[in-house]
Amino acid sequence: MVFNTIAFGLEYGTPNWSITYNAYCQNNTSASNYGQCYNVWQKAIFVQSDTTTYPVGSLPCEQSGTCIRYTDNPYTRTIKTIFSYSGKQGILTYFWSRSHSPVNFRGNVLLNALIPIPGSPGIDPIYAWFLNAPNYEVSSWPVYDPVANFKAYANPYTIPSGYVNIIRWSGIFFTPVLNLLTGEGGKNNIWYAFDVRITWMYESSPLAIIPLDFNNDYAPYRELRNAFGYAYTGIDQPGWNVQDMISTLKDIFPNRAWAVFDDNQQILYLYNLTLDYVPDWLIERLAPVGIKVLQLPSDYSVAQTWLNEINARNQKVGMP
Repeated sequence: MVFNTIAFGLEYGTPNWSITYNAYCQNNTSASNYGQCYNVWQKAIFVQSDTTTYPVGSLPCEQSGTCIRYTDNPYTRTIKTIFSYSGKQGILTYFWSRSHSPVNFRGNVLLNALIPIPGSPGIDPIYAWFLNAPNYEVSSWPVYDPVANFKAYANPYTIPSGYVNIIRWSGIFFTPVLNLLTGEGGKNNIWYAFDVRITWMYESSPLAIIPLDFNNDYAPYRELRNAFGYAYTGIDQPGWNVQDMISTLKDIFPNRAWAVFDDNQQILYLYNLTLDYVPDWLIERLAPVGIKVLQLPSDYSVAQTWLNEINARNQKVGMP
């Protein structure tokens, strides 16, 4: 049985390419620079639900474009659905997660400390499946647990305000759905900057290649869920029957650009696309022996939008 292996990453405030980074935010309400974030790579997350004292858009990090502000206070926040393979299994094999936040690991029970981790729906990210018991061997950091095969780092370097928390894990975890979760515990006036790298596998299958929003574009359509799975990459979306995938995409997204890859015949089907809009790295990865254009784009901006989104979701990642 042939499997595809995928390396995927997200960066919210800290870049994976930097071993140490100086990103932090100010959540002391008495400080003159309250609500500002510094040195962030793209945007950190800031949770402040008091919209009377701090109206939406009023925090300095919102105004400077250095944070994503949330006004709700969930116990668990789903940051992204990484994949959802209805009727198929994904296999999580590795992840790295680093966070800068005002919360630290505590004691010999390694609490979540606002560090995002991959997990299945219903899993508590504070006491996850890989972090399922107290560790009684904590005498110095980093901590390695040979049973669960994870390594945790507490403050391997310092930042001007807050703590640095890192978890690395390698193993095998079967799941049809993988989300990126953070255990906020209902806390308010918190912030966190983070980067994650995730590796998973899935059985080689025909692929639907279209970037979708999980909640708005994929989950509401049973026809899509029956035809193929979802992945945030927009590429690793395995299906069952090529013609059913093509028919479903034509029916639901006739005005969008998409592609379907037949892994059996090694043919890449293009819809509202031409080969000029298919990036070289995707051709190298799929290695098709033939390309068939199902429909030429009447508006080439549609093809450009597809290309931009595919590139944005599949930035080159390096594994630590």
